Amino acid sequence: MKGNVYSIFLEYVSGGSVGHLIRTYGKFPQSLSGYLTEQVLQGLSYIHSRGILHRDLKADNLLLETNGICKISDFGISKKSKDIYSDGAAKTFQGTIIYMAPEIVNNTDHQGYNAKVDIWSMGCVVFEMLSGKPPWSGYEPVAVIYKLAEKCTPPIPEDTKKELSPESRAILNKCFAVEPDQRPTADGLLKDKFCEVDPNFKFDETDLGKKMRFNDKLSERKAVMILKSNKDNSQ
Repeated sequence: MKGNVYSIFLEYVSGGSVGHLIRTYGKFPQSLSGYLTEQVLQGLSYIHSRGILHRDLKADNLLLETNGICKISDFGISKKSKDIYSDGAAKTFQGTIIYMAPEIVNNTDHQGYNAKVDIWSMGCVVFEMLSGKPPWSGYEPVAVIYKLAEKCTPPIPEDTKKELSPESRAILNKCFAVEPDQRPTADGLLKDKFCEVDPNFKFDETDLGKKMRFNDKLSERKAVMILKSNKDNSQ
């Protein structure tokens, strides 16, 4: 704050969003997906422990450092609640439709919903990492709302079905439990086998890690060239 001027400083995460990386490089292998899922669930576990529902968890709101550290962003429509697991923890129609849980759409009597909506959204992120496509791909927003009102889950592409491991299917089934009470908490999902990271896993050695570092260095060189050009032009 300086005088009457308030300034907000945001951390720069050079790797960009998980959503952007999927659109650029395609789907992630299970090992990388599990590695990132574990980190996001740790973050969800923390914010839920502080009584906060995110309500807009999606691949585009997950930012990835070039060293593999994943961070949850965009708390613009998050909600503070004294009891995040009570049905009245939140009541308004909020979020990105293709990542919404059925109970948000079916909230016609304003009975509300709870933090389990973030778990459904986590399933949508896992879905996107493993398939390379966002949930409900090919559906119009109105059609998605109709499907959610009917308590349907996102259809898994046929080519992805063939590649899913039992662990991948299991975590998707848990996240996409239609009844919120049947969905695990973030702490519960952290115990899932899908989230068990191999001790030998190294993000730097993954294809994604290598591409991100290469692009980061390329961006640095471009920035240096632009600064040099601007300096030369000003002389």
